Amino acid sequence: MSTAGRKDDHIRINLDEDVGFRQLTTGLERYHFMHQALPEIDLADVDTSNVLFRKRLTAPVLVSSMTGGTSRAGLINRRLAEAVQAKGLAMGVGSQRAALEDSIVEASFSVRKHAPDALVFANLGAVQLNYGYSVDHCRRAVDMIEADALFLHLNPLQEVLQPEGDTLWGELLSRIEEVCKQIGVPVIAKEVGWGISRQAARHLIAAGVSAIDVAGAGGTSWSEVEKHRAPTERHRRLAAAFREWGIPTVTSLSFVRAARKEAGRPDLPVFASGGMRSGQDIAKAVALGADLVGLAAPFLKRAVESAAAVEEEIDILVEELRIAMFASGSRNIEELRKPGVLISTTDLMPAPTNSAARTRQDSQFEDGEGDRKHQRFFSVNDLGSDDSVAVTQPNQSETEAETESSGARKPRSPSASSTEQMNESLADFASLWLPRLEEEMRSVLAGTHPMQANHYAMMHYHMGWADEMLRPSKSTAGKRVRPLLCMLACEAVGGNPAEALPAAAAVEILHNFSLVHDDIEDGDETRRHRPTLWALWGVPQAINVGDAMFALAYSALLRSVETGSADGIPELSGGKGRPLAAVDRLTEICIKLTEGQHLDLSFEEREDVSAAEYLHMIGGKTAALIAGSTALGALFGGAENAAIKSMYQFGYSMGLAFQIQDDILGIWGDSKVTGKPAGNDILRRKKSLPLLYALGQSDEGKGLGFLWRRGITEENLPEAIALLDETGAKRWSKAQVLKYHNDGMQALGQALGEPAGRSLLLELADQLLQRQN
Repeated sequence: MSTAGRKDDHIRINLDEDVGFRQLTTGLERYHFMHQALPEIDLADVDTSNVLFRKRLTAPVLVSSMTGGTSRAGLINRRLAEAVQAKGLAMGVGSQRAALEDSIVEASFSVRKHAPDALVFANLGAVQLNYGYSVDHCRRAVDMIEADALFLHLNPLQEVLQPEGDTLWGELLSRIEEVCKQIGVPVIAKEVGWGISRQAARHLIAAGVSAIDVAGAGGTSWSEVEKHRAPTERHRRLAAAFREWGIPTVTSLSFVRAARKEAGRPDLPVFASGGMRSGQDIAKAVALGADLVGLAAPFLKRAVESAAAVEEEIDILVEELRIAMFASGSRNIEELRKPGVLISTTDLMPAPTNSAARTRQDSQFEDGEGDRKHQRFFSVNDLGSDDSVAVTQPNQSETEAETESSGARKPRSPSASSTEQMNESLADFASLWLPRLEEEMRSVLAGTHPMQANHYAMMHYHMGWADEMLRPSKSTAGKRVRPLLCMLACEAVGGNPAEALPAAAAVEILHNFSLVHDDIEDGDETRRHRPTLWALWGVPQAINVGDAMFALAYSALLRSVETGSADGIPELSGGKGRPLAAVDRLTEICIKLTEGQHLDLSFEEREDVSAAEYLHMIGGKTAALIAGSTALGALFGGAENAAIKSMYQFGYSMGLAFQIQDDILGIWGDSKVTGKPAGNDILRRKKSLPLLYALGQSDEGKGLGFLWRRGITEENLPEAIALLDETGAKRWSKAQVLKYHNDGMQALGQALGEPAGRSLLLELADQLLQRQN
């Protein structure tokens, strides 16, 4: 099909079909403006204008690049240009490739005569630079419409989903850099609907682009558009598989802003497009740091009618922007970006009335800093930032010597360069999917009635999203290892991690339910260096919050019925498909968790616990949830039953290894790294595996047993650790870690075959076992 024909298809499909994302959103729904009942300004005083590339715009609005190359497209472009000129905005045209290939269609892009004063962007696909296009072609596109700047759009996924698409994307960056250096007008790198990652932004900034349009996910899914164009069932299936692909607009905006800061280019303009539909969306994007906000869908539908209809749409959008600024007390764009103007959803929840909480609140305000502390700007950077898994190398000499004697395979110890590469790949995956996980969990743990606000805010506190006054706070929220394993497992078996998001949210919420109840049962007053729920609001409220999170874990999982694949798995759950199979699996996890906790509590009353009994206990309390996470990921990735069972065994073995490593660190860990005193578990009289092994040694363990029964204190702790070392407990425990690690690797190989050696699951497993805290 010709380029022009493809453009007509795109217009028709966008107008006639439902091509939006079903699950992914822009992320803007998580933010609200702080309403000001006394704005202290007049509506007429609100100034929505800004200056970009030396042109003043009446509002930071871009009529995004849409079309060109056909007579219908030419009419749409003319109407858009007339409206843009009348209203003082910016506009871009669709890809001008068709006009460069056929001069007859140049007229369909001729917008300058209709918009002589507007900020106008020319547009070409960057990939054409790999197909013979040069700086001269880019210059011709700019001159064709007398443009002020040039969009080089990046659409690799769309191209590979098109039967006629361009798939040569190697070594493109150097050609973009050449254009930036020679063309003589600003060059803006622009995605088309899947977002710009932090890494891509770094490369583009280094290449010399003058601005970046993130064009994130959450609006039009161009994968879905291409599905409607697909000529064969094969092409339709491939396009459908990527409907939920992409980086949400808000997340991408955060990535690009971070990249420009790292590059020392804090003033580099950033455009936000992708899913922008209203004046409040524009206001939120600007408050989050966008210099220009692009919209396409709202204008396309009105441009089919007339230029006057487009002008009417612009008037409504800009007036809505103006009212949002007025009601938030913002006179201009600069004031709209001030901290405390845009807040997250949880900021709107009232503080607790508990007297202890009020006392803490009063003490925090004594220094006069309270208002500034809590009127903080809450961005996507706050989501998942504490959840990445760092690589920590083990003590090489000790580990290697003990591994050789046991004959077990030790976790890989990559070279510095390969470690950096490995860490980058995991970091990329985590930076993309952990923010989405947080969004998924927030949407589950969100109340709808004001009277229940504190109930859900207590959950937010436990999850690390709120402080003791139930206001947004960047607190340590745990590593999110279980949901990360779930999504990695889904991808490992060939699935889309988006399909596993409901399951990943479910296992993490379920895990946190168990922690809330554990804290009550164990009498722990702190977790992650903060008071526990029951310590702040009492045991009854904490039990109730935990119960709610237990139920909401199932609610999270059942969202897969609405958002996930409709494919069934006949051999599972009597042929009733994934959702019921997933419920079965989550129920099994719950049962094993409670069985493990029962044993753990009963062990506190016994002095004759064996190492074998302990392993059975952690199999339920720790390993079952990790195993369930990997099995659920494989299930939603579409794996066969045998592969799901192998993935479960992988998670179970890694869960045992993870807990035993934790036990080792609880006795011999470096207090500077773990944040806990050396031998902390012994002082707490925790019956961990190394201790139980040592006590079970008939000869070497006698001295330790005597000391244990008498009571271990800080004074005799060094003696206890020395006696423990004499039994070989540390060496034996490390051998168990390696044994279960190897069992897990074997199971992973059975699940994935040869690709197991390249799986991020393997890398994450090695990192978890090499950790020192």
